[in-house]
Amino acid sequence: MSTSSRIETAWAKRGSFLTRAPWVWAILGSLIAWVAIGVVTQRFSLGSLTINATAASFLAFVALGQMLVITGGGGGIDLSVPFVITLSAYWSSGVMNGSNARLGTGIAVALGLGLVVGLTNAAVILGLGMPPIVGTLAVGFLADSAVNVYASHATQGAPSPALAEFVRGTFLGIPRLVEIAVVLTIAVGLGMRWLVRGRQLVAVGQGEQAARLSGVPVGVIRAGTYLASSVLAGFAGLTLAGYNNSAFLNMGRPYQLASIGAVVLGGSLIAGGRSTAVGTAGGALFLTLVLTLMQSSKLDIGIQNVGEGILIIAVLLVAGGGAGAEARRRGRSRRGRRGAEVPADAADPAGGARP
Repeated sequence: MSTSSRIETAWAKRGSFLTRAPWVWAILGSLIAWVAIGVVTQRFSLGSLTINATAASFLAFVALGQMLVITGGGGGIDLSVPFVITLSAYWSSGVMNGSNARLGTGIAVALGLGLVVGLTNAAVILGLGMPPIVGTLAVGFLADSAVNVYASHATQGAPSPALAEFVRGTFLGIPRLVEIAVVLTIAVGLGMRWLVRGRQLVAVGQGEQAARLSGVPVGVIRAGTYLASSVLAGFAGLTLAGYNNSAFLNMGRPYQLASIGAVVLGGSLIAGGRSTAVGTAGGALFLTLVLTLMQSSKLDIGIQNVGEGILIIAVLLVAGGGAGAEARRRGRSRRGRRGAEVPADAADPAGGARP
């Protein structure tokens, strides 16, 4: 084999690996951002990475749920997550009111509110036929109204001290939130790969009609993704309240577009049908590190917001183009298979196609 052939083979293998493991880009980007933070601050330490990983854990919780919704295809997206975060944080804090005895009740309230919002999303989208982007946003506004009504008629509570101690603590030197995010990422990734429902979700995203003809309960699968997304957003709100030792209005706002950006940055297709839990968690870490980098550069808050917005928009534009290219590739592949199945007698003796 010549040198040029070996180089071509190596490049082909590299492209094949990156296609199978798109999460590599998110991890690589995170490492580059971490190094850039060290250059700007003139301090390299694992401590800065640990702090950013802890902050990224909240985004990872939300993004993993968002990933499930997007994977199901059909334009699936959940814009209600920031409102669920605020709702669960505010109401669970009010229920706990600084008491360890009410910790269990507070957890149940946070997750229960997420479940209610998820059921409502599923009913509005699958039952009433609303587009996901409209339906989830409308339900989110209802949740936001519920928070405002609660805030105006009740005194602001505080999370349980036990909850605050737990989410701020470490185990074996690693922040518990990071460990929870890692365990959740592994569980979601394995579930998508090995569980029947996980494989069915991917099949629905790749082709709804084909999945339906194969006996996959498309409606049930997609409804489950909205439930999971809202419950994970409720869990994120609960942990955020415990970590900050308080809840405040609009505390979930930064996670709306960031959760979508983390999913796409991690290598999932915005059109559905392909996703990676590891990549999604890596995308969450990357976005958090980029935000820290801009803050370390002492940029104005307005410039930081503009920069983050431009980054997410650019990612979505690139992802949209990638999804379109993937769809065109599949279309060419199907046409090629159909062309290969044309009978031999479909051509005339001169070798031209029959009219």
